[in-house]
Amino acid sequence: MNRQLAVIHRRRASLVAQAETQRNELGRRALPWQKPLGIADYGFTLLRRARRNPVALAMGVLLLFRLGRGRLSVWAGRLWTGWQIYQSLRERKPTRQD
Repeated sequence: MNRQLAVIHRRRASLVAQAETQRNELGRRALPWQKPLGIADYGFTLLRRARRNPVALAMGVLLLFRLGRGRLSVWAGRLWTGWQIYQSLRERKPTRQD
C-alpha cells in the first residue's frame, strides 16, 4: 500500500510541476495580448454603461460637440446618429398583414 502511495505522490508532484510550466508558458504567450484585450474590455464596459444610462451618453456626446469641430466631434455625431437609427428600428414593431 505504501508503494502505491509513493507512486501516486510522485505522479502528483510531476503533474503539479507540469501545470506550473504550462501556466508560465501560457502567461508568456499571453503577454503581448494584455494591452489590446484590456482596451477591448474597457470598450465593452463603456458600452454596457451607455446602455444602462443613455442620458449620460447623450450628455457626453453633447460635451463633445461643445469642444469644437475636431475629428472626435465628427465621429461622435456619426455615432449619435447611428444610435438614434438603431433605437428607432428597435422600437419599431413588425406588423403582419393577413
